[in-house]
Amino acid sequence: MSSILDQVVTVGVESTYGTPETSTVRSFEAKADTFTRDVEYIQSIGFRRDLQTIRSDRDDTISLGATGSIECDILNKGQGLLLQHVLGTTSGPTQNGSTTAYKSTFSSDDSGPTGSYTIQLSRVDNTGTLRPFTYEGCVATGFNISQDLGSNLSMTIDFDAENEQTSTGEATPSYPSSADPFNYTGSTISIDGSATTNFTSFSLDGDLGMKTDRRFLAGSATKSQPKRSSVPSYTGTISAEFASLTDYNKFINGTTFSISAAWNGAEIESPWNYEFVVSIPVAKFTGSTPVASLDNLTVIDLPFTVLDGGSGAAVSLFYTSTDTSL
Repeated sequence: MSSILDQVVTVGVESTYGTPETSTVRSFEAKADTFTRDVEYIQSIGFRRDLQTIRSDRDDTISLGATGSIECDILNKGQGLLLQHVLGTTSGPTQNGSTTAYKSTFSSDDSGPTGSYTIQLSRVDNTGTLRPFTYEGCVATGFNISQDLGSNLSMTIDFDAENEQTSTGEATPSYPSSADPFNYTGSTISIDGSATTNFTSFSLDGDLGMKTDRRFLAGSATKSQPKRSSVPSYTGTISAEFASLTDYNKFINGTTFSISAAWNGAEIESPWNYEFVVSIPVAKFTGSTPVASLDNLTVIDLPFTVLDGGSGAAVSLFYTSTDTSL
């Protein structure tokens, strides 16, 4: 008999959008279950003698697919598969010299995510039976990367799914061995190449601008694969102790700058460590003014927006691990 401790989230990369991939999968230690079926109800109501409410034979339920998110701590192994189809362009893993360290790069582009996943959640019922719910055609629509004091580095990816079904058997869970999450003690945030010492939190949000309701008058409610239909938005917030007027002046003057947020882990092989890096070549602060207090040091929140510098990626993620494949 299974318990809630046996529930699992597995992810596979699809060869074809909407065709389940459950043989080559990786399992992720998701923190919540948010996937739900999306439906619409089409009803017909008209004049009819003795009508008491909507007739049962005039009420149709239409499945529109599903939506959900995967929230997990970013581990120093096995994360590449989940990052593969988020921003748009992926390269690597590429071996660093002749060492056992491999680096992967995930970068934003003008097309956005073109690949899809099968995501399966095994949910236990009150009889102790695991019931696999399979979400086909999962395409990333947004994400959040965040770091607070006293916590691990966390990432949430939002997905739109073509379908939810329970007919596919449970995939065999597969986890990376001896993996460790990145946490705040290994984080360094740099502005224009200079490491800061007063920042207390960092977050980056991405709205990938994907159209998810591509349905047509074609004999079915099944949607076509989401595609980019609007300008993506990448925004974030940095919180800090108020140390000087430097960042405040960047805000009021509209000055652009680069942001690098890096998390360093254990050494793989000199000179390479496990590492996760968020690189933003061009950004600007959109607020705010420092706030004084009688029970704390003066603090400042610095929301920012990412801009297109005209060349290269607006956002890149660099992941160094011992993974030889995504």
